[in-house]
Amino acid sequence: MKHLALVVILFSFAEMADAQTTKGSFVVGFHNFSPAPFASDGFVYNLFPQTNAFGISFGNSKSKLDGEELGGKESNIVVGLSLNTHYFVADHFAIGLIGNLSSASSTYKEEGEEDDKSSFTIFLVGPELRYYFDTGAKTKCWIKGGASIGSGSSSYNGEKDDPTSLSQFGGGAGISIFPVPALSIDFGLGYNVFTATDKNDGFGDYKSITSGLALDIGAGFFF
Repeated sequence: MKHLALVVILFSFAEMADAQTTKGSFVVGFHNFSPAPFASDGFVYNLFPQTNAFGISFGNSKSKLDGEELGGKESNIVVGLSLNTHYFVADHFAIGLIGNLSSASSTYKEEGEEDDKSSFTIFLVGPELRYYFDTGAKTKCWIKGGASIGSGSSSYNGEKDDPTSLSQFGGGAGISIFPVPALSIDFGLGYNVFTATDKNDGFGDYKSITSGLALDIGAGFFF
């Protein structure tokens, strides 16, 4: 009898996991977001190391030559937030919206000099398509594709630069593991193209395009 009850429970969990990607369901997810460094108004903003779905990272950098420090020390703080929500318009096929927000600040300190402070904030939003394949009672493989647009704003020692137009598109594939029916842990690999465009009067448009592979790690809550 105990063995029969266990089989029934396991079967029920498998059915519940399968039902999460059927028509009419939806999922809210958190995934990592890490834009590549890009140039803006001739200055390279390299303020975005890897951040997770909702993460904060801190860092310091300094240079030495033969044990002697060169110049001052730079400290960085980065905050990242990435959200997505999808609705299943058909079994295993979902249409959704993704949003990414990252903010970074940097302070350069050198003895005898005033601190130099810079900051940069970006926001991107856009549609995404995702299709799931059944690969087991607690796993599903998926493919995705999407695009987003947004803007970036920067400042240096209190002076704000003109906004930067941003866009990103790409796709990827991965696997979702369901430790419980309503929760997935996602692992994947994606290819993205990230573009930043500055419009400068008298100098024309400056465009920076960065592309490459990136790990896609996150979690999803199914309803």
